[in-house]
Amino acid sequence: MTDANDVTDGGDAGATEADGLLEVVVRRRTPVADDVVALELARIDGAPLPPFTAGSHVDLHLGPGLVRQYSLCGDPADLSTYRLGILRTVDSKGGSLRVHSRVRPGQFLLMSRPKNNFAVDSSAPRSVLFAGGIGITPLLAMARQLAADGAAFEVHHRARDRGRFAFADELAALAGADRVSWYADDDPETSAAFDAEAIVRAAGAGAHVYVCGPRGFMDHVEEAARRAGLPEEAVHEENFTNEVDHSGTPFTVVAARSGVQARVESGRTIADTLREHGVAVRTTCETGVCGTCLTRVIEGTPDHRDVFQSPARQRTNRDITLCCSRSRTPVLVVDV
Repeated sequence: MTDANDVTDGGDAGATEADGLLEVVVRRRTPVADDVVALELARIDGAPLPPFTAGSHVDLHLGPGLVRQYSLCGDPADLSTYRLGILRTVDSKGGSLRVHSRVRPGQFLLMSRPKNNFAVDSSAPRSVLFAGGIGITPLLAMARQLAADGAAFEVHHRARDRGRFAFADELAALAGADRVSWYADDDPETSAAFDAEAIVRAAGAGAHVYVCGPRGFMDHVEEAARRAGLPEEAVHEENFTNEVDHSGTPFTVVAARSGVQARVESGRTIADTLREHGVAVRTTCETGVCGTCLTRVIEGTPDHRDVFQSPARQRTNRDITLCCSRSRTPVLVVDV
């Protein structure tokens, strides 16, 4: 039960479904590991939620200006609710702290429709899923899909201690215990057994790797995959954090469709600069994570500082995230 002050606490003032957001209510809140809760969200009108695929995430509006991305870890066949797994972090900037301290069943929130930048390919000869801590959330949905498709896969979940293996029983039930390995950092035996390169090599030719978790964990797995000979296009990641450096040489941005030209100073973003000149630029995360502000580049070379695009996609220089990236050329022309 929530009091009247909490019922609409998660919404952005003035934002509605007309803005592309869904109005949802928290149906259930369940502890699933140490410092991890699962939220089940349903539409307030009882209608089915939009379809989603394994690897999808949503933007959850937790308060004015407080928007966070969370993976969907429920069953895509059940659209009565969406399920999210949310870790309380010690260095929270407001999102996880708000969820753990204030979000309760009965509370109304605003949420985006699902987006998927981390889709799994069931046709691969074998899929290897690496999770670091709460990174298990999108991989749980992937394991469910791969199992349903009869695909070959395995899951490797590493966490600080055994109390942090969220959804462990559910994962073992849907994947089969023989396809899941757990590694606790405080357990010398299982910690020493984690060898990402050996795991990838054993998966064989044509395998695909999916990894989600802290940045250091993902870098470790991706480097191991490269050493094992996997091509870049066979390694997939999901990242919801990015420390952005806005400094750099000033440059001119030209908004082609708006007919606006402006100077972007060091420490300023393209998005904010264009807004000051009357150009509407929609952003959500402000850190190059969600892709809301991804815009086509017409001329010039971006200085990519996002984690939304893969390195291969960044090298094409076809698009730029206006909330955090800059320009390597004196003039950058964008399609806005």
